[in-house]
Amino acid sequence: MNCLSIDFHGAPAQERAEYAFSRRAREALYEGFRPLGGCVVLVTCHRTELYFSCPVARAEEVTGRAAVPPARLYLGAEAEEHLFLLAAGLCSMLAGEDEILRQVRDAYEEARAAGVTKGLDETFQAAIACGKDVRTRTKISSFACSVATLAANEVAAFLKEGGSVLVVGGTGKFGASVLKNLAAHRGLTVYAAERTHGVPASVRGDVIPVSYEGRYDVLKICDAAVSATSSPHVVFSAERTREIVQTCPRERLFLDLAMPPDIERGVGELAGCILSGIDGFARRARENNERKRDAIAAAHAVVRESLDAFAASQAAHRFVMCRGRLPASLAALRKTDPRAFSERIAALLGEKK
Repeated sequence: MNCLSIDFHGAPAQERAEYAFSRRAREALYEGFRPLGGCVVLVTCHRTELYFSCPVARAEEVTGRAAVPPARLYLGAEAEEHLFLLAAGLCSMLAGEDEILRQVRDAYEEARAAGVTKGLDETFQAAIACGKDVRTRTKISSFACSVATLAANEVAAFLKEGGSVLVVGGTGKFGASVLKNLAAHRGLTVYAAERTHGVPASVRGDVIPVSYEGRYDVLKICDAAVSATSSPHVVFSAERTREIVQTCPRERLFLDLAMPPDIERGVGELAGCILSGIDGFARRARENNERKRDAIAAAHAVVRESLDAFAASQAAHRFVMCRGRLPASLAALRKTDPRAFSERIAALLGEKK
């Protein structure tokens, strides 16, 4: 398995937006990779990752993108380790966040439904199980452990003693989490602008539904706006927002949590407007991560244990396919020392390190 990745570590949001494959684009990728083997495409606000089982050159042909910076290429065992660390939340801006595990699972299930996970199923299933194990056995999910939580806290801190906020995109899984976190803050009046799906049942009594088409009218009375849609189109344009600022002046916070971004950059240049994107949470995330250093170390240990167990499982399968049933001595070694077991199998089968 190989992985082509672009994330917040190496590329700002504007660059990542070029890799934010829409549902239709992902379907095209699945068709392109179908004759070449497995393919899983993960797209989040912080990263895009393409997992594939064919040679890198063929993957570059299908995607039309070269494996050059700011993208990073993981090969073989390195790609497996990266996926396990990712599912554990150890590659996230906010260590241990719960959203990434759901996102990895959803990406895998989408690709599996399309019938293009050949050669990737065992790795993804093991990585997802590892992510669950990390959260069960460590305290890495303690404190404010999601971008949605940080976003709501950012809005609440800006509004201080109360105010109103407009959320666009609250029906998606991530947007709904943002909406729920905002609704939990006392003193905030929360509006939810949606096209057709309506307000999620979990927060229906705590927010005021408005139409998507009327979002600019609602913005006139709001102190903050949060956009978290999966739409490729602009939600708040600089031109329309300028009209609001001129007719209804006040200090406003615009929080763009979408990928690709929903709010035109020019909005942040308007008088009284503060525009912050998903990458703006870096400082708060570092503070959060510093409070759980011990949990992060424990999570790394669980990942290492899971990777050793997965490698041992793969080694056992190769041995059985080549030599038949495992001898009792090797079966015992697998239980007590999975890493030593894998090394022993590699030596018996004449495999190169």
